[in-house]
Amino acid sequence: MSLIPVYMPKYGMTMETGLIVEWLVQEGDTVQEGDSIVVIETEKVQTELEAPASGVIAEISVAADTEVEVGKIIAYVEQG
Repeated sequence: MSLIPVYMPKYGMTMETGLIVEWLVQEGDTVQEGDSIVVIETEKVQTELEAPASGVIAEISVAADTEVEVGKIIAYVEQG
């Protein structure tokens, strides 16, 4: 089994942080690669981030309504 990190993406050249608006999944949920898992808001856009791999949400590292730096791990998907 391997853990695949989910990172706060960088949607624009000047983006430094993003806001976790809402998790669309919970720990223990099964996801397919490409499924929407979290809603992220930036200065310019609100968008859904997709799962980077198929598996089970092993950990959600950042709660909703939290500002997160670009590149920080926000969750893990466990493949197995």
